[in-house]
Amino acid sequence: MKKEELEFILEKGEGYFVEFKEKLDKSFAHELVAFANGSGGRIIIGINDKNKITGIDISNKLKSQTQDIARNIQPSINILLHSIENVLIVTVPEGIDKPYHCSDGFYLRMGPNSQKMNRSQIIDFLQTEGKVKFEEQFHRYFDFEKHYNSAKLIGFLKLADITRNLDDITILENLGLVKSVDDTKKLINAGVLFFSNNLDILMEQATITCAVFDGNERIKIINRKDFTDDIITNIDNALHFIKQALKVEYIMTGEARRNEIYEIPLQAIREAVIHPVR
Repeated sequence: MKKEELEFILEKGEGYFVEFKEKLDKSFAHELVAFANGSGGRIIIGINDKNKITGIDISNKLKSQTQDIARNIQPSINILLHSIENVLIVTVPEGIDKPYHCSDGFYLRMGPNSQKMNRSQIIDFLQTEGKVKFEEQFHRYFDFEKHYNSAKLIGFLKLADITRNLDDITILENLGLVKSVDDTKKLINAGVLFFSNNLDILMEQATITCAVFDGNERIKIINRKDFTDDIITNIDNALHFIKQALKVEYIMTGEARRNEIYEIPLQAIREAVIHPVR
């Protein structure tokens, strides 16, 4: 990891693949276990809860302590240590012998946090382990030269208010969307959904189809549109299509801007588009 990459991570903040710690403490073992039980990640020591570098004395004693904690995990974890000035980066690989646990129990990464699993969660984890989620699988036909759209990554970073100070592949790796397989960089399905040129070619099931029917029988179609762009653009286009088809009441308030009351709340529409009922 270079200093520029660390600056990018600090700007992005903690997440599913990154945890900041100001010092080595008891919860370090929890984070190791959580990352090993998940998809791996990095624990960066010497960063406070405001994403600022406070630094830590990177001595042989500190390195030895981190390695000892990793060896005492059951089963033990082979971590990698790397330092940038006074910051220690601990890389935790995804475990190949899950589940892992420490003396305080079993932990799992959930969003930007590591949470202790209860009995039922442990049972569910054991039952589902080995099944790779769709968004974490590699797309068989995705080709960076043919299908990747750098402009969409730029738009995403702008939307997320993240500075683009690294090359695209490094950024995608830090977002957890690119992984190395046999020395080849591969984009997982989550990345394909966000940053491919056309989903209709690679992932037809991700296409959003919107239609307006005449009446409630769904027989006569008045208007229809298929959206085959990236997932963010598709959602925005679908919301615009539905908004145009809704009845709206205009209420004059005496102010410069009128109130617009849609027959269905736009927030409810957005929720329905993003989380459709299966």
